[in-house]
Amino acid sequence: MRRLILELSEKELLKAGIELPPLKKIKSLELLYFLRQDNEEFAAISRVEFKDASTKPEDLLDGGFVIDAQVIEQEKNGAYILFIRNSSPSLSSVLNYIGLEGGYIFPPLGIEDGKVKFSFLGNEQQIKDFMEKIDAIAIHYRVVLLADANFSPISPLNQLTAKQQEVLLAAYKYGYYDIPRKISSEDLAKKLGLVNSTVVEHLRKAELRLIRQVIENKA
Repeated sequence: MRRLILELSEKELLKAGIELPPLKKIKSLELLYFLRQDNEEFAAISRVEFKDASTKPEDLLDGGFVIDAQVIEQEKNGAYILFIRNSSPSLSSVLNYIGLEGGYIFPPLGIEDGKVKFSFLGNEQQIKDFMEKIDAIAIHYRVVLLADANFSPISPLNQLTAKQQEVLLAAYKYGYYDIPRKISSEDLAKKLGLVNSTVVEHLRKAELRLIRQVIENKA
């Protein structure tokens, strides 16, 4: 199985028949932990920051896409750690909308600056068919990741958020950890479409989590 992660704007989502009412309220969303994914619903714990400080988690329920949003914690900067349940059938119907049989589309892995990351899971042929279908309806997108699907529960990378995984894997791929270093954090940020400070922060947090896990497992 292969895993494809795409980044696209709300305007491009509409071309595929996807409408996300909560998107207009969200400044950023980062998926922290998957809890459930089936044909009925999707459940996860996510970090959500709203565009307007007066917006509350229950406002996400408007439109019916989000069917439950419970506050686990509110951070000092106003961001929320939320338990969120989404209705999956609306996403599954996207594959029918673009005329694709096979494979599976996952709800947003992250939202930032009006851009959404989606994940598609399938075999080589299904990935190829999916790309051809979205190209046929002129959807503009950026490929964030195309790799073998690895969901091993014992993988150290599962201790990281989706964004931390993306940045860390890209840093390794482009030689950030090579000696001598082949790419700077500034150039890595440009490749990822992020600002340098964000890349450095994600790398620092990812490295800290991995180092902590190694040390605690040895203790």
